[in-house]
Amino acid sequence: MHLLSNQKNLMDRFPIYEPMTVFTDILITIFGIWFGRIIYMWFTVRLMEVHFHFANYFFLVAFTASIGALFHVFYPEYETIRDFLWKLTMLGMIFSVFAMLMGTVYYLLPFETVQWVKWIIVATMVPFIVWFYVDHDLINAVKLYIPSTILVIMVMAYGWLGKGDIGAAWVLSGLLVTLFGASFTVTKIGFHQHFNHNDIFHIIQIAGMYLIYRGTMLLSNYGMK
Repeated sequence: MHLLSNQKNLMDRFPIYEPMTVFTDILITIFGIWFGRIIYMWFTVRLMEVHFHFANYFFLVAFTASIGALFHVFYPEYETIRDFLWKLTMLGMIFSVFAMLMGTVYYLLPFETVQWVKWIIVATMVPFIVWFYVDHDLINAVKLYIPSTILVIMVMAYGWLGKGDIGAAWVLSGLLVTLFGASFTVTKIGFHQHFNHNDIFHIIQIAGMYLIYRGTMLLSNYGMK
């Protein structure tokens, strides 16, 4: 009797575990691909690495969100599937941070300097990949994302206040908006069961993505206009 009751509950429940989170992840995927595509087309015109890497940043954000959408489809009892998808999400996040940092160093530093600085970034990312594979808790992602974002914020603040670069101001504002949204994920503050902290973050993140996109279109490699 108990088994029949459990089977009935499984049949009666909604087929998607967190439908709103799936929906907002899909929105991020769409906007990420759209913004990335436009920036990449701009790269093919101007051939500046800053645009190439920020285009990849948006593509990787889209990839991460698409995997996240799949993750939130499955109920917790599908632990093996969710564990695999979550690891992919963490990897996507690492590579998106890498792309953001690469775009930033091409904006900040001369081309020749970037050729050795980028290996420092690669060497920093590798331990995080191993760490996330062993312990893929969300707080570990925060430990990578927050310092990296703050570093980019500092660079963009210098570009705006020090060089009068309007593009840097747009990117700076987008990153600040994104950090504000991420605070809901850390504090787990939500409005409703079906509009939780993840959903709030995703909506705010889309606004931040737009600002970063607007700014990236105005950025140039170091020493170029």
